[in-house]
Amino acid sequence: MSYTKEKIYNLAFGLLLLQRQTADTATDTSNEVKVLNTHWDIALETALTDMDLGSTSSDATLALITANPTDDWLYSYTYPATCVHLRRIKSSALKDNKTTRILLRVLTVSGVKTIYTNEVDAVAEIIPNNVSIATLGADAVLCIAARLAILGAPLIVGRGARTLREEIEKKYVVAKAEAQERDHRENFNFDDDIVDSEFVQARMD
Repeated sequence: MSYTKEKIYNLAFGLLLLQRQTADTATDTSNEVKVLNTHWDIALETALTDMDLGSTSSDATLALITANPTDDWLYSYTYPATCVHLRRIKSSALKDNKTTRILLRVLTVSGVKTIYTNEVDAVAEIIPNNVSIATLGADAVLCIAARLAILGAPLIVGRGARTLREEIEKKYVVAKAEAQERDHRENFNFDDDIVDSEFVQARMD
C-alpha cells in the first residue's frame, strides 16, 4: 500500500481518539490540522532519525571544504543540507565492522556544520529529509503518526493529554521496533564467520 501525508495525519487523529479525518493537509483550516502542520517537520525528522532505517537511506557525495583542516584530520566536508542523520562515511565494504568503519567527527566550524574525516572524495550514507512517504512500510508510517500525535496532543486534546501521550509513546516504541525489525530482515546479509570475528582477525594479522 502507498501511504500519504494525509493518511499519517488521520492515523494521528485516531491515536488521539478523535473521530475526524482530513483529505488535504494543505487546505484544511481546522485547528487540529493546523497544530499537526506546525509539528510535521519535527515529527517526521525525529522519527526518521530514531528509526534509522537502511531502507530510508541514500548516498550523498560530500562537498570538500578544505584539505588538512587540523593536525588530526586530512579533509573537511560540508554536512549535507538534506541530511537529518549521518549514518556513516561509506567504505569499500558492503557492511562495515570495526576494522572497515571510517572515522569521522561532526562539529560546527565558523557557523558551518562540518564533517572531518581522513577519507578522500568521501561519500556519506545519510537519512535525508525528503524520504518519500509512499515508500515507507506500515510500521514506519505508524511510528511517524505516533510521533506527530505525541507532539500535537497538548494543543489538540488539552486536559488529559499527559495520560494519552503516555499511551501513544508506548505504541510509538512498538511501531519503531517493528519498523526496525522489518528493515533488518530486508537488509540482512550473511557475513563469513572468519571476516566477522575480530578474535580470528587479530590472530591472522
